[in-house]
Amino acid sequence: MSRNPHHPARRRLRSALASAVALSAAVSLAACSSSGTSPSAAAAGKVTLQFWGSANGLSKAVAAWNSTHPNIQVDFTTDTTDAAGFEKLAAAAKAGNAPCVAQFDAQDLVTFASQGLVQDVSQYADQYKSTYSSSAWQAASPGGSTYGIPVEAAPNFFAYQVNLFKKYGLTVPSTWTQLIADGVKLHAQNPNLKIMNYAPEDPSGFVGLNWEAGATWYKATSNGWIIDFTSADALKAANVLQQLVSDHLLSNVSYTDPGIWKTWDGGTTLAMTTSTWQLPVYSGVFPNSDGDWAITTVPQYAAGDASTDSNFNIAGILKGCADPQQATEFANWLGSDSAALKITTDGATGYPGWFPPLADVSNYVDDVVPAKMIPQSNTAEIVSKAAAEVNTTWEYGPDYATMYNEMASYWPKVLNGGMTAVQLLQTMQAWTLNDLKSQGINATAGS
Repeated sequence: MSRNPHHPARRRLRSALASAVALSAAVSLAACSSSGTSPSAAAAGKVTLQFWGSANGLSKAVAAWNSTHPNIQVDFTTDTTDAAGFEKLAAAAKAGNAPCVAQFDAQDLVTFASQGLVQDVSQYADQYKSTYSSSAWQAASPGGSTYGIPVEAAPNFFAYQVNLFKKYGLTVPSTWTQLIADGVKLHAQNPNLKIMNYAPEDPSGFVGLNWEAGATWYKATSNGWIIDFTSADALKAANVLQQLVSDHLLSNVSYTDPGIWKTWDGGTTLAMTTSTWQLPVYSGVFPNSDGDWAITTVPQYAAGDASTDSNFNIAGILKGCADPQQATEFANWLGSDSAALKITTDGATGYPGWFPPLADVSNYVDDVVPAKMIPQSNTAEIVSKAAAEVNTTWEYGPDYATMYNEMASYWPKVLNGGMTAVQLLQTMQAWTLNDLKSQGINATAGS
């Protein structure tokens, strides 16, 4: 499976959404009106906040909030998770009638922030910072200004089939070097077996390799952006990818293929990187291998390193919200309150696999791992470890979604050996610099 946040089922939506926003003209929102709060209500000490989101369970969470917060009421609107949804949000922001709060992927928050469509609420949010993991807080604070509160995380780890690893004499990998060596060993025994799968439309695995290596393709500065696809850390990631490709260690089954699950369940691909949000899916798609799986931390670049990647959802505060303090209070409740998290993390009432972005996730890890598929005793420890080890170096840039789509166009060529991983990085370095400069965004090469 691919790493979140770049799984194609979610990635294609996010790319389209952020791209649509990026095409909108930059607008000034200084004169925006209140986002759903009437002057009379505010004068009476009662406010009503508009909240747009798409995740299951949010409407029930809002109902729970409203029942206990009579002076801060929230009206929830289900926003579509397609290009139209973000076009609608951008249009509302331009017109001055955007909601006070909206659900963002971390990369989409950067796009909105770069266009001035969300507001800095650091003065209200800073008091909550210690509640959340450092990586989650950073996702809500691109460039150092806090634009909302993290409400969901999706840390990544490594899943493998125990019986097949034993059958072929493979070790549980602690490093990428070890995984590659075992992949070569597996290939020598049976060339039809692969250690992992990278889908031809989805370069998410490469993003994860870069993130875990400590690379960051974008770096926000006071004068613009530093673009660095060819840093030493990025080249480490390219080296791993190149070995996986050159040594024929990867299956390349598309996520659009209805038979994708068989590549693992049938035993032709032995392992995958995966995440908290993906785990609930597996209980129904691995009938032959259910109970044969185990998880561990993702392979590292050096033994003893602690680094993984993650996705984050943010409850962002839109520009023009007349009640940012109350909006931030609600967003913090949504991301950290036990009553809210009971609703949003419960598969029956919320989004299966929805995982809190907290500094302490100990109360929530047991419920996220499918016990039948992964019967090992230390799954909670592995998931908690992953949540605490998300590398904080990574940053998204204002054109990340369109850049990702451009990278995806070259990805099949990389997988079939027609383009090297280093050439891919070099190509994206040049493309991103040109793209940002064409938008009037100051960008300089980092290496």
